[in-house]
Amino acid sequence: MSAAKSPRDSQRSRVYRAETPVSGRRLPTLDDCAAFVDEVVGSLWWAARFPEHGLGDVPRLRPGQGARQAFYREDPGRPTITLPRRYRTSGVVLHELAHWAMSHAHDLPVHGRTFTRLLLDATLEFGGAGRAERLETGYAEHKVHVGRPARLGTDGRWHYEWDERLRLGRDRALTVRWATDETATGILTSRAHATATLRTAAGDVIRVREREIWSVIPA
Repeated sequence: MSAAKSPRDSQRSRVYRAETPVSGRRLPTLDDCAAFVDEVVGSLWWAARFPEHGLGDVPRLRPGQGARQAFYREDPGRPTITLPRRYRTSGVVLHELAHWAMSHAHDLPVHGRTFTRLLLDATLEFGGAGRAERLETGYAEHKVHVGRPARLGTDGRWHYEWDERLRLGRDRALTVRWATDETATGILTSRAHATATLRTAAGDVIRVREREIWSVIPA
């Protein structure tokens, strides 16, 4: 993956404001937080989306004494999630796990459309419909953009990121997968008429209807 600078994280403050009233249930101790992490990462829901992020690789939880906020960080050897006492809730833990799930996506905004879609879906799955509805309402009130739903690929897993990469990918090299595992790599030159147009290294032009696309990754 390119080492290019990540896009500006323009939604960050709005995402935080939208989430604040939907913090979820209290998890008073780090052991409680760890048990919730295992519940989420050990679920079939998680495995169908992030099989490369399993129970054997979960971030180490840190108490965050003196820290002003919770945060995810790529530390040497193993990522960590810092959880000061006031931030030990199911909503905050889901937020930080979403960062872990997207830790490979350096080409996407940290709190962008893919992140908010993932967190909304995770809130529905692990927090219930009521909490997810409140989060969705908060997103709307604070004008937070939310990505399109994940799509099921022929590899049996649900894929996020495809829509945001198409949105940001003009003039970039992408590998697109669609339909019954058709694949093409090329420069995205257009999205006119809901069709992704790629120009391959050989100069061929490939057009793919966006409704059939289920995976987009940087080439």
